[in-house]
Amino acid sequence: MQPNELSRHLGAEDELPGDFGTRPGDTLTFGSGSYVRALSVGEAHQFTQEPHAEALVRGPAPTAPPEGVVENRPEPRGLNRPLRRGWRRAGRQRVAAAPEPPPPVVVAPLARLTIELVPETSWYNNVRALVDEPTWDRIRRQVYRQARYRCELCGGRGPQHPVECHEVWRYDDLTRTQVLARMIALCPACHEVKHFGLANLRGKGAKARAHLMGVNDWTARQVDAYIEAAFRVWEHRSQGLWTLDLGGLAPYVTSEQLQATLRRADRPQL
Repeated sequence: MQPNELSRHLGAEDELPGDFGTRPGDTLTFGSGSYVRALSVGEAHQFTQEPHAEALVRGPAPTAPPEGVVENRPEPRGLNRPLRRGWRRAGRQRVAAAPEPPPPVVVAPLARLTIELVPETSWYNNVRALVDEPTWDRIRRQVYRQARYRCELCGGRGPQHPVECHEVWRYDDLTRTQVLARMIALCPACHEVKHFGLANLRGKGAKARAHLMGVNDWTARQVDAYIEAAFRVWEHRSQGLWTLDLGGLAPYVTSEQLQATLRRADRPQL
């Protein structure tokens, strides 16, 4: 015990002396063996001073090995090297998510029955609108007889009238020429598919779609992909005007009737 340390013993019911702590090193010993010791000014300052903020981050300073002892620990490398907070996570290699596969390409086989959408800029500019009523009646009856009053695509007949006359046009997208190829006889169901846009306007699109799928023996995905492609072509062709080529009308009318039709169409003579 130091000279300034005075030991005092307290009983179970004794109170703490009022002058305790006035002398550094003053110690009270209890019957259980525990004791209370007053700290000196230097000791109190050592235990109460706040540590420096940088010391809290860095931790205790590394101690140098004793003299004569060679430090043989390997230098930290790779992921063991000290990094600033968050760097280890950022250094991990990011694995890119696999891109979603493109949708499968739907290929529609060759079709017996097709959609023939007339460009919007050519609506009402057809044979039926250019010839008079008696000439149109002669043309359509000739077409019916040649087809023996059966559909030239599916071989069927309509419930009310067996067949209808349809104009087949070919489109030259480079010269923007609309060429009349021929006239054919179609049953009302196949004729409705040919003018699929009009069938939609009349509320018969689902019926026309089912007939198109049945005649061509297509799946639902194939028929939907074909219809979408047909309307994309129609939108492209509806961007400008088309020149009519009515040379395909010659087998159905006389030369005089053909010339009159060409003049009515205000097109150069073929």
